[in-house]
Amino acid sequence: MCSTCLKALSALALPMFWLAAGCASSSSRLSVPIAGGQAVDLERQGSRFKQAENDRVSITDASLQAVSLDGNHYVRWSFVISPKHAAMLNAVRIEDVSDPTPLLLVNDVAPELEEGKWAEKAGLMDLSSGNTRWLFKPGETVRIFRFTISEPEGQNYVLYQGVQYSPASKEAIRALVR
Repeated sequence: MCSTCLKALSALALPMFWLAAGCASSSSRLSVPIAGGQAVDLERQGSRFKQAENDRVSITDASLQAVSLDGNHYVRWSFVISPKHAAMLNAVRIEDVSDPTPLLLVNDVAPELEEGKWAEKAGLMDLSSGNTRWLFKPGETVRIFRFTISEPEGQNYVLYQGVQYSPASKEAIRALVR
């Protein structure tokens, strides 16, 4: 399949599967263990987790993308932060803290806003990588990202964004990168 077709299919198909992912719990809050033996509380909004935000920024995207490059297939994380004010960002660090050891995905020490948003893609990951093992586990999977954000005035804050994957959405991702 051509890479343009694959990207278009990924952009259309994955959000449909994520929206169809149902909640196993009737609770609107979920406590999820993260790296370091801690836990974070996440709030649901329908079948998804609510966007992480504070009075300065909102995490508007944390999603997995299928990528085809030179006939090889990968996945990578894509992130978007929307500042609520005309704030500048001094540094953005994003870690996947879903497993016992944090995995650094992005460390932008000179972030730039484009059209009022900061966007970045993490490195490519092969499906045989240990970092994608969760795509092959049965049942629902929750991935947790720790956003550590610094502003030039010295203001620093940490936000946690959860993303839930149903068995169907994981299968769709695997199908796109076969």
